[in-house]
Amino acid sequence: MIGYGAAGRLHQQLLADLGFDVSVVDPAPGTPPTGIPVFDRAEQAVRHRPVDVWSVCSPTATHVATTADVLAVDPRARLLVEKPLCRTWEIPELTSLLDRHPEARLVVMDQYRHSQAMALLRTLRRELAPRHALRAVRVGFGKDRRADIAAGRFVDHDYGVFGYEWLHMLALVRGALPPETYDRYMDTSPQECGLRVATDPELTSTAAHEQAAADGVDVELYSTIVGPDPSGRVAVPAWFDRPTAAGESRQRHVEVLAGPVRFGLDLDPVTLPRGTRLPRNTHRLAVEGPDLRREWLVHDSPLDNALRWSVATLLSPAGPPGLDLRGVVRIGLLADTAHPAGRQAPALRDTARPAPRPPSVRT
Repeated sequence: MIGYGAAGRLHQQLLADLGFDVSVVDPAPGTPPTGIPVFDRAEQAVRHRPVDVWSVCSPTATHVATTADVLAVDPRARLLVEKPLCRTWEIPELTSLLDRHPEARLVVMDQYRHSQAMALLRTLRRELAPRHALRAVRVGFGKDRRADIAAGRFVDHDYGVFGYEWLHMLALVRGALPPETYDRYMDTSPQECGLRVATDPELTSTAAHEQAAADGVDVELYSTIVGPDPSGRVAVPAWFDRPTAAGESRQRHVEVLAGPVRFGLDLDPVTLPRGTRLPRNTHRLAVEGPDLRREWLVHDSPLDNALRWSVATLLSPAGPPGLDLRGVVRIGLLADTAHPAGRQAPALRDTARPAPRPPSVRT
């Protein structure tokens, strides 16, 4: 484990549950683990014993340097890196580093690509709306992070609101759209979309709502890190007005429209309409249409799924697929739309300068 913050502690527990003998590389772990070796540098860790997998959970700004440090002592390293993989302008440096170490392998922790609840939604759409065209995909993630930020938790000054949940939302959009439609959506620039962003002098940006289209499918993404936008500049979409339990601000919702049929997926944490909070890792899928109303509760941990898939892929003879860096490019373009270089960003912007075509896949 490299980095023993909130993500590192989650990875450590899951890897230990899988039977791995875990050690930690962190010069200043906030809460030192009990009974686990802790080292200041990767070099010290490899002296202690061979390393099968390096799990990189340090801050995003350190990912490239951390990967370089690992590859310097373990040129054939198997690396699992938390999202975002790197900052947009670091992509050439990272790809060059990996090109110089052809025997190394790297995968990105992309938990919502491994959501079984989302897989069930896709299956039910094929079964319950087989003759209806896909009309819309909407994904929203919200959390009031102000208390965490005041306590010294992570603040993303590079991407603002796009650096917190946007990559998770893109993973769910990818799961809902046909592959070719997702590719076309990812090729659109912010200039082609309706984009509203609430900026903030301290938090960079606090809420964003993107409206785009690809192959006739409306695509919407909404996220906030302050709860309902206190500035009123980015209104909460009606489709994201979900119930929450007392003391809970997190909301994660997917809505898919196929003809007259609506598929609504509330991801953990889930609160029922009368305020009952469902157990952890329980998701609620509802389908409504003409003469149709059904609901499912799905118990599933996307994080556990993703970690198991990542480790198995890193250690398999075939190795992982190529890195898809389009998500990192896209959040960079969106952030640049909200904060154009060289001038102060206004509180609300609806246009952007032309965007470069993002790279697709590195193999």
